[in-house]
Formats: sequence, C-alpha cells, structure tokens
Amino acid sequence: MKNHVTPTPIVLLGLEPDQTWKKGDPRRRGGFFSSSGLSATIADAKNPGEMVVAIREFVAQCKARDFAFSGSNLSAELAIGVTVGDTEQFVAFVDFSASDLLALGALGVELSIAAYPTSDEANAVT
Repeated sequence: MKNHVTPTPIVLLGLEPDQTWKKGDPRRRGGFFSSSGLSATIADAKNPGEMVVAIREFVAQCKARDFAFSGSNLSAELAIGVTVGDTEQFVAFVDFSASDLLALGALGVELSIAAYPTSDEANAVT
C-alpha cells in the first residue's frame, strides 16, 4: 500500500512565500494571527488592469488543479495594494466582474483592497 501525500498549496500552485507567521504572532493591522500561515505574491503588475488579468490566471490555475483553499481547511486573503497620486496613476480602478468575485468566493478567498498615496516627487530617481 502506497502512502498518498497531498501536495501543499505552495507546491501545487508553484508559489514562493514572501512572509510566514506562527499562531499568536501580531498582525500588521492589529490583533494576533489565529493560525500559522504565509503570504505569497501572485501578481506584481504595473497597473490594475494587468493585475486583474494575472489574478484571473491564478484563479484559472487553481480551478485546473481542482484546488480550493476552503476545501483544504486553509484561509486565504487576496490583498491588493495600488499606488495613486502621481501623473502615471492619479486615480486607480480595480475592476472585478461578478464572475471574478464568485470565483474567488468559490475558492474560499477573501478580498482586501488598499490604496497607497504617492507623488511624482516620491518616485523621482535621485
């Protein structure tokens, strides 16, 4: 009889952890983590449109591998950060369709979006 080893989401989805934490470690936004976990970058795009395309590709990859975070007793959050305020991107829109949101929900992924102010001066190369 062979042992069946279920690959971790990191291996299954080809993710590289950016950060890890243990249960009880402090969270950035206050409070403490209720379980151990990690964060991994799934999209690092130049603009929100490219980012949404990359997120859709990640969702498709999860579906193709028949993987859902909720079915694996894992919690997952898609944290999106965009910069706004310079001449390249004074205002940013992150446009998800209803089917995008349903697909994220079906995978058991929560959504968090944050905007970070910037300026041309802050981005100037000295």
